[in-house]
Amino acid sequence: MSAIDTNALIWAAGLLSIPLLLAVPMKIAWRFFIGVGHEASQYRSTVLQIIDAGRQVAPFRATLDDISRSLHIRPSHQRLIEADLFHPLTVSHFLLLPAIIIFPLAVIMALPVILIGFPILLVIEIILIRRGVLVFALKSIEKMMHWQIIHIPKPYRGLTEQKAKMNEFSQHVTHFNHVPQGAFLGLFAWLIVHWTLNLESWGLEIIFSSGLYIILLGLLGVLNAAFEADLVFVDPSKGRLVPVDQWLESILKPLVGIGLLFLTARNLLDEARDGNAVLFAATVLCILYGAAVVGISFRWGYSIWRGSTVRVQFSEQVIEQLNPLSYDLTRTKGRIEFHVRMAMGERMNRMLEAPVEQLSFADLQELPSSEHRGKIPDNPL
Repeated sequence: MSAIDTNALIWAAGLLSIPLLLAVPMKIAWRFFIGVGHEASQYRSTVLQIIDAGRQVAPFRATLDDISRSLHIRPSHQRLIEADLFHPLTVSHFLLLPAIIIFPLAVIMALPVILIGFPILLVIEIILIRRGVLVFALKSIEKMMHWQIIHIPKPYRGLTEQKAKMNEFSQHVTHFNHVPQGAFLGLFAWLIVHWTLNLESWGLEIIFSSGLYIILLGLLGVLNAAFEADLVFVDPSKGRLVPVDQWLESILKPLVGIGLLFLTARNLLDEARDGNAVLFAATVLCILYGAAVVGISFRWGYSIWRGSTVRVQFSEQVIEQLNPLSYDLTRTKGRIEFHVRMAMGERMNRMLEAPVEQLSFADLQELPSSEHRGKIPDNPL
């Protein structure tokens, strides 16, 4: 067995640590960019008051706009603050933030993968959504695990008017939320191919790993779009609520995270013995950011093109086959309350009604005492 090139290994480890070293200061800078002053903090507190009351933001849109104007917060900055509340960015997002800088150039290089991927994504959508495979799987999980599926709408549901422009920064934050899943999945796919096939040609490795990545990313994209239906697993035996999208993420994170650490460390040691560890580390970073660019393109394009349609179709299937009840989860001075409101179908119809009934500042001040409206079933369970 060849000796390990310690010097190359140290340089490679240092190169791989650069994104992590940059992520922390970028996260701090992001907080200042969003706003840490009195005005921004007061507006965030107002939105959090609505969230804690278990209500959607849509009925208070006019009131929030008035508060924003009184605090001299620009509409674009107002939407950015809300996007940061509804879709908070974590350290994993800031690891991939440099991909935004190279995005305009990199998306051209990734265009072949994107063009091949969209037809495959549509095939996966047909199988999972139109053929009803996903709702059948969800129903089977509910029975096997002895769980119950309910509906808890997220605070940003029910907006009848989207004022944000497509290229506005708040929209980038919203669509960037799911990108780490796809980016790390792309690196995971390449490392698996690099480890198992051990091909001499890097071009063949990229082709094989791109094919695997397209399939995994398509599957993940459809699942993410469908699970935006705000469904929640209730586990009575453990007394917990698990949103379906977070349940999926809780499965992927350990699998992909531990797999990435193991495969990266193993391949890095192999390259330090018989190859070029620094070149391998640089390749890992390039593939990571390249996968992030493809992930951003997929997420952005699919969300605009098919995202809402998939969510509505899947919601209709869930209502038809499972007919879950819709609940409110409220928090008042540390006290958590869980209230059933109505059937999911009725709740969604009310949320989609136009125009949305606007509530006044007085109603906002009375939260959460004014939220228990609507027909409640006699026997919700």
